[in-house]
Amino acid sequence: MFVAVLSALSLVSVVGCADNSPVAAPTSTLPAQQPDEGSTDNPAEVAIPDYETDLDLDHEEQQAVEGALVAFVGYIDTINRVFSSGGKDTEKADAYARGESLKSLNSEAKTMRASNEYMAGEYKAYDLVVESLDLDQSNPKQGTVSVLFCTKDSEWSVVPEGEPLPSTAPKGLTMQHDITHADNEWKVANQFLRSKTCGSD
Repeated sequence: MFVAVLSALSLVSVVGCADNSPVAAPTSTLPAQQPDEGSTDNPAEVAIPDYETDLDLDHEEQQAVEGALVAFVGYIDTINRVFSSGGKDTEKADAYARGESLKSLNSEAKTMRASNEYMAGEYKAYDLVVESLDLDQSNPKQGTVSVLFCTKDSEWSVVPEGEPLPSTAPKGLTMQHDITHADNEWKVANQFLRSKTCGSD
């Protein structure tokens, strides 16, 4: 079930299970910025989640992180919407996803529809850490933000339609999401399982 659930939530690429995450700095909560005309990568209407980082961010980098976290929140919401519907509600699935993330999202939605399954429970992210930021100085419209977070696989499960969330022992996982900037939009482009433990597990 462990592997199947990970696959169903598009978490299919394993980077490794070594604990190589950075030591967390004090939580940084940043205010929302006003949107640029025509831009969809700003956090003006989305609550920026608390996060920690070891990075010494300047103003431009803070704005980049905020934009990436807007996409992160939107992608988590999209996962819950699409998979809780059994893969039926795929409207605007590409609003916060591109690349491998979008391919996996659509593929797993198709699989759910064919097998009459859905995601019971809710996929949540805890303890966000902005691990790295790569902005292309020669092209400000491109960049990548990597975010680590914990998720608890006891809070969600892919089950047959109509069945409830099974009761399982809590287990934390450490995930990595790579969020890229292109065409004036931040979107989640890939995700990896970093560790089969999280926090005090």
